[in-house]
Amino acid sequence: MTQQRRLHERYEIRLPVVVLHEDTAYTGETQNVSLGGMLITGDAGRVPFGSAVRVRVEASRPAIESEIEATVRWVKDGSIGVQFGSLRAKEQWALNQLLKAGTPG
Repeated sequence: MTQQRRLHERYEIRLPVVVLHEDTAYTGETQNVSLGGMLITGDAGRVPFGSAVRVRVEASRPAIESEIEATVRWVKDGSIGVQFGSLRAKEQWALNQLLKAGTPG
């Protein structure tokens, strides 16, 4: 059995997010975040597998608020895993600021 290694380290971070899919906004909360994607729980868990979404992070510091294009890579028990698309410099900076406050895990 081969063990798959992750490209980006995950950080335990709880932040409110809004997942935008088609004409609907779903609320949720991050459970972990990396530069490659995030695990989200809440209403966002109803977004179908394979969907193109935009994730808006509702951070307490306005400079960190960002909207990121992503794809739903898995759905399970009311949670979704999203993989980020190409990150612009502003989005990558905002994610790095969030990760500084998180706990690796």
